[in-house]
Amino acid sequence: MTTATQFELYDILKTYEDNYQNGPFFDAKMPVRPAVTQTHKVFDFEVNSRLGVPAGPLLNSHWCDVYAQLGFDIPVYKTVRSVERNCHPAPNCVFLDSDKQFNNTDINTVIQPGLRPSQDERITITNSFGVPSLAPSVWMKDIEEGNRKMAKNQLMIVSVNGTPGLAERDLIEDYGYVSAMAKEAGSKVIEVNYSCPNLGGSKEGALFSDPENSALVSKKIRESIGDTPLLIKLGWMPAEQLEKVIEANRPYVDGFAAINTIPRQVVTPNGEAALPGEGRLSSGTCGFAIGDLAEEVTQNLIDLRTKWKDDFVICSVGGMMNAEDLHRRLDMGADLVMSATAAMWDPYLAQKYHEYK
Repeated sequence: MTTATQFELYDILKTYEDNYQNGPFFDAKMPVRPAVTQTHKVFDFEVNSRLGVPAGPLLNSHWCDVYAQLGFDIPVYKTVRSVERNCHPAPNCVFLDSDKQFNNTDINTVIQPGLRPSQDERITITNSFGVPSLAPSVWMKDIEEGNRKMAKNQLMIVSVNGTPGLAERDLIEDYGYVSAMAKEAGSKVIEVNYSCPNLGGSKEGALFSDPENSALVSKKIRESIGDTPLLIKLGWMPAEQLEKVIEANRPYVDGFAAINTIPRQVVTPNGEAALPGEGRLSSGTCGFAIGDLAEEVTQNLIDLRTKWKDDFVICSVGGMMNAEDLHRRLDMGADLVMSATAAMWDPYLAQKYHEYK
């Protein structure tokens, strides 16, 4: 078992562009993976394990490749658009002052920046990028490259997002358009990001809690991608609202990934927004402190699937900071588990997961 020292594969002190071009910042030994004795079926694909990394830190095919080599068998290529979109200005992540779990009454309330905790398993951060994207001519070729880099029984998922305000297409049409582009590039599974708190409350970031409009988008995407497996990314919502959203989207969707980040207002002690730029007072928070809320939504999804005798895929995301957390969500009944924040600081998380007893 290799022991991690101090790593930061996504360096939060560097710009998004620097991380894209030069990361992940990892120059240690690759872990030696235990022999794979059993594969698992995800949609129609055989995978070595049910462990992945969500779209947040996997900026391009090289990032997906490094994490796949580290033992994360289901990397998700960071969200792409049908048009180029710049990233929010740096910093995009700061540590938060939290040593406890958030609950639903904390959503959209004020929290202050903090220091990096002594234990990486207690890290909670902001995550404010604004869903940037390079031009389709770049990311479509890169997705092809990412698929080529995957080892046997590894599966790269591609995350996409619609863009409002385009002259060529309305928002619903653009969701279908970009999903079709991702399929053309070779995406084997498509995940659509209906939940992003870092878009200033725009329609593209708040679809997850709107049963009617999210279903219209899912229907359009299904028409655009045919039988390609489709996941939609959700944020936290009460059980009653979640049931309405799942029921409305189920005819078009093969699975649900939850949760995305929890919105909080990140404010310095002198009352200023911690992140520079217009519309960034509220940003998504992730890591240790969102674990309870994420686990709640996972359980609610499992309960709905049982109640309806359904078979949709459940991808549990949020607040899993060690191997025990990951295995607990699988034991609950999730089909897949993914870690972003913990995986940003612990390159040996997958190895610990594979060796966990």
